[in-house]
Amino acid sequence: MDESKQDELDKYLEEREKLEAVFNDKFTKVLTVVFTDLKGSTTIAETEGDLVSRTLIKDQNQIVLPAIKENNGVFIKSIGDGTLSYFENAQDAVRAAVRIQQGMDGLNMSKKYKTPVLMRIGMHTGKCIIEKNDIAGDVVNTASRFESSATAGEIYISEETYNSLSDKSENYCRFIKQITLKGKKDAFNAYKVFWNPKEIELDKQGRSLDDKPAQSSPPARSFGMKFFLMAVLLIGIAAAVMALVGKEQTRDSRRSVSDSISPAQSAR
Repeated sequence: MDESKQDELDKYLEEREKLEAVFNDKFTKVLTVVFTDLKGSTTIAETEGDLVSRTLIKDQNQIVLPAIKENNGVFIKSIGDGTLSYFENAQDAVRAAVRIQQGMDGLNMSKKYKTPVLMRIGMHTGKCIIEKNDIAGDVVNTASRFESSATAGEIYISEETYNSLSDKSENYCRFIKQITLKGKKDAFNAYKVFWNPKEIELDKQGRSLDDKPAQSSPPARSFGMKFFLMAVLLIGIAAAVMALVGKEQTRDSRRSVSDSISPAQSAR
């Protein structure tokens, strides 16, 4: 490459670096992206009708949107039965998620709908591209995968979000499992934020809400007791068999003695 072309390439690369710096400064920002997804709305639409289903979406928005706004979040859009939002502070994002789950729990306790409706929430923290009325980038896709990996009623956060929390003691959360995300080669560490007080206490004891209740019926007898009872039963059966055999032998012996006496002898 001659000197003039080299100078031209160097100039191009320099300009590109400047443009990227300006772009990153003006159009990208480290954010915590939050996805929510409502589970149970399809069942309600099928069993209770479209009008009830639309009422459910309205009730969902009355829970989700205030939780986002009052915790300094920005609501981006609704996606089917879910929502997309972002927060500049990861702690605010977790607070909003907890409030949403508590609101959904209150809605279920009201028995307004015959079918329980649960929310799953996922979030991830990283540098996003901020557009006019939207956000984009790999962080958005990853947050979506965390949401889809959560079980209904749960909040999953990435390790990046967990590490970004300014006060990790505010909400009880811990590493829950590694998850493989579509399109990602390496597994991600997923942390679960616990919001139900009863579940928190059970988890601290190494238990869960799915644990079976204590057995109300008397406990099963031990192996030693079972063996003893079986031995007694067998001895009883053996004794009964021996008694029966003894009677048969006595009857046979009497019959044989009677048959051996001749008529002359019996006449005497």
